[in-house]
Amino acid sequence: MITLSYNPRNVYGRYGMDHFVRRSGIPFERGSSVPEGYLSYAAGVEDQFRIMVRGTSILDRVCGQVSWRDTLVSVCEIPDTTGPGEKDLAFFTAEGTNYPCITKIAEGIDIGIDIFQETGYLLSGHYDRIWGTLDEAGRNRVASRPAVDTLENLLIESILEGCRSLKIPLVRKSPWPDAKKFAVCLTHDVDEVRKTYQWLTRPVRCLRRGDFQGLGGQVRSLFRKIGGNDPYWTFNEIASIENHFDAKSTFFFLKESGKSSVFSPHTWNLYGRCHSYKEPGVLEAIRVVSGCGSEVAVHGSFYSYTSPGLIESETRELEALIGEKVMGTRQHHLNLCVPQTWDYQRDAGLLYDSSLGFRDRPGFRWGTSYPFFPLTGDTPHAILEIPLVIMDIILLSRKDPVGECLALAGEVERVSGVLTLLWHPPSFNDLEVPGSGEIYRKIIEWSSHRGAWVTSAKEISLWQQRRDSLGISFWKNGNTFVIPVNSGENCYLSVYLPLNTNPEFSGNTVVIGKENDPMTGTECLHLRVQAEGDTGEIRVNLK
Repeated sequence: MITLSYNPRNVYGRYGMDHFVRRSGIPFERGSSVPEGYLSYAAGVEDQFRIMVRGTSILDRVCGQVSWRDTLVSVCEIPDTTGPGEKDLAFFTAEGTNYPCITKIAEGIDIGIDIFQETGYLLSGHYDRIWGTLDEAGRNRVASRPAVDTLENLLIESILEGCRSLKIPLVRKSPWPDAKKFAVCLTHDVDEVRKTYQWLTRPVRCLRRGDFQGLGGQVRSLFRKIGGNDPYWTFNEIASIENHFDAKSTFFFLKESGKSSVFSPHTWNLYGRCHSYKEPGVLEAIRVVSGCGSEVAVHGSFYSYTSPGLIESETRELEALIGEKVMGTRQHHLNLCVPQTWDYQRDAGLLYDSSLGFRDRPGFRWGTSYPFFPLTGDTPHAILEIPLVIMDIILLSRKDPVGECLALAGEVERVSGVLTLLWHPPSFNDLEVPGSGEIYRKIIEWSSHRGAWVTSAKEISLWQQRRDSLGISFWKNGNTFVIPVNSGENCYLSVYLPLNTNPEFSGNTVVIGKENDPMTGTECLHLRVQAEGDTGEIRVNLK
């Protein structure tokens, strides 16, 4: 049996432990040997493998980095020194400091990083709290890597080490359906369906910058408009790209109620926004989007993040228009007042939000790419947050936008997370934003070739609901490993096998994918458990 012991010192540690259990999908059993902090796996296995996670203090700064395999991840703690032991697995490095912080010992692993408390702090906004203490290099370093997902993967790898040592399989809920390695969530904020004040502001901006190529694009856009085609109406172009990859996306539609003034230039953008869901252009856009099978969701207006009445009324009005429940939202300008905005969204009946992202850079704002229920106060919030990773607008000034986007996609693939993209419809107008639509296409193409599930925010949310509700357990009965499954529909499991084994599966089980870790030799089989017939139990015989 594998036991994982940890003594949570506060709400952050308890939340981090629960979050790990949920995200890992490993069928742990709770024990009482350590108050609130004892997990066990593979009951019935006589031999023991113990994993101990030590408690430390989380500080209001980035203290250094943990190096593991070929990965560096920033931490806001000074880990305990581990060892001596059989093998050092990870090291803590800071200025003038380098020592082991995860060590393989006799019959177990000693972890000097408080992974659970660090996770709890980060998923309650710790990076936001310490952002002002970081220089630009530090901010880029933190933003470029999903620290929460990386630390939790490190812990999963420790459990895998225990399974290899005991020669037992590791069973977990698959992160994504159909043996997909990670997910790409396609989203679009529909702020306007026609170009208005931008006919003035965009050419002026080009002249100020000496961007005559951009000015030429503005002129060609004007001729396109005179010819009857608004340069901001790009819904057919979006559908063409997504249909090529058999993908659906989410369109967040704005109804702006904020007032603009001709004497206040900073309010001009409010003038050109969509002010009614019933405008002919908005109705036509909703018709086109719905006809392609994509999701229609609400884009909370500029001031709605502090107004429960606006979030409620905008959601109800859009639902009445499309004739179905609106599941999710993204706040305009990524405005969030934590946790009040999430409270208002929850009270309006919304299930997910995708506003948590950077306005000035791509990356992982709260250290995760995985959908999560944020820790607010003493409990997780009811709103599922789908973090935003890349927004089109912030790529305009990047030297190598494609390379940077694919590097982030690689990070998401490594941790089996979600790469959430936001591309505004005007960005697909190649005359004014040359290359932006092509960047979007290249990200989807790269991800599809790497085995990603490319889909909408709605489908991500529904999948998380189904995965969370799936009940599995795991124990050894003689020479057979038993996996009880509680599901009324097709479900997906991943089984990591001991070395040199040839398993036989019973029940309505189909092997739909296979992977091999070249560093450890561990083979992983992805299973689909069919809903037809008796899905109450799967038996794994190792030959």
